[in-house]
Amino acid sequence: MDSHLDPRAAKRMLQALGQSGQPPKMNVSVLNVGTEDILQKLQTELLEDYLLAYEGGDGGGSCKWVEADYGNGKTHFLRCVQERAWNLNFATAFVELSQDECPLDRPERIYGAVARAIQAKPLTGTDIDRSHGLDIALQQLLDRMFPQVLSGMPNEQLKQQAEEWIKNTLGRTSVESSSLLNAACRHLLSRLSGDEESERLSSMFLRGEPLPAVELKQLGIYEKLDKSTGFRFLRTMCQMLQRSGLAAGTVLLFDEARRSLSLMSTKSQKIACENLLSVINRCNNGELPGTLFIYAVMPEFFTDFATNYPALQQRCGPSTRVNLNHLQNIKETDLLFQMGKRINEVFQVAYAGEKAATTAKQSTVIDQNMKLVAEGALKQTMGSGTRRLFVKTWLQVLSDAREKGMKPLNDQGVEAIIEGATNDLKTAEEQRLVTSGE
Repeated sequence: MDSHLDPRAAKRMLQALGQSGQPPKMNVSVLNVGTEDILQKLQTELLEDYLLAYEGGDGGGSCKWVEADYGNGKTHFLRCVQERAWNLNFATAFVELSQDECPLDRPERIYGAVARAIQAKPLTGTDIDRSHGLDIALQQLLDRMFPQVLSGMPNEQLKQQAEEWIKNTLGRTSVESSSLLNAACRHLLSRLSGDEESERLSSMFLRGEPLPAVELKQLGIYEKLDKSTGFRFLRTMCQMLQRSGLAAGTVLLFDEARRSLSLMSTKSQKIACENLLSVINRCNNGELPGTLFIYAVMPEFFTDFATNYPALQQRCGPSTRVNLNHLQNIKETDLLFQMGKRINEVFQVAYAGEKAATTAKQSTVIDQNMKLVAEGALKQTMGSGTRRLFVKTWLQVLSDAREKGMKPLNDQGVEAIIEGATNDLKTAEEQRLVTSGE
């Protein structure tokens, strides 16, 4: 168990898991089982090698697909990648694709979604929900390059060094869009000097928010964000972060909503495919330096969508795909059991001050109950969404044990708890779809 996990953080993790069965946004590695070898290989070969700048040249770019049924760990895997990337000074953007927020057929909306989501490594649990956006990421990365130049006590000498670096290094970085680069420089200089109006306007531009032409001129910018500039801005963002030295690179994590592609018209699907190909090709040819693009999809993506577009299908080969449905050398029931063990450890940290429901004396009962829940979840789902259902159900068992003590369960009792968890997950998913407009 992570020694840095305190009771409050542990409770936040359990709350996130208990509400929807989905992983928390931070400390997710504490719960990870079954994919450590995959994650370590990705880290060693890409994050610590191929993506990094080398001898004054750009780092490479790479694309990966993560494949799993609904509720079988795609989001969890992406969060684990994000955590490792943060620890290596990569900026990351976790983007949930939907027709409302980030439709793949609209380049300008894709840039906006990434620009609002991009983050440097959060320093606290609350930071994860507050410190995202290209403007804030730039501030935090500068603050770490010139320690506490923005967050600490005023230091004129340090400010001067930071200003000179912005003008002479960041401002001269080779990128495709001088407008976005100028906005980044203007934003940081305004933040250092206390020019709140310029800081506000440049912040909006960096995030992809619309600005009237007259306000763009105030910033000295004559290029607006639209469908013709969206991908150029995205490439520029990645170029700027690595080539300036602010970050090691960029990790783009796209989490496919259940039905976002299937809801598109045939024309929109074609455009979405072309946009995906554009990102993949530009990663491969060096225009997205130091960038890892990971797209998490349902298996139907490869059978019902990619097959319609040969050029895209060619880029979905075995070496580019991570299949989470069938992890090597581990049975599904064993995986669920290991997941339960991790949850137990977090639960003990969260409620260490109480009479623990998971004491050593009860370990046999706990293991027996966990096995019954794992087998019941697998029987209920037949492998699709099993892991999310197991997490939700097992947390309910532990929660009940806080009140009544851990008592042996029988098949009927497990079925009742699983049925309740299934209904809760179904309701949560329906609400999510309504909220996202799907």
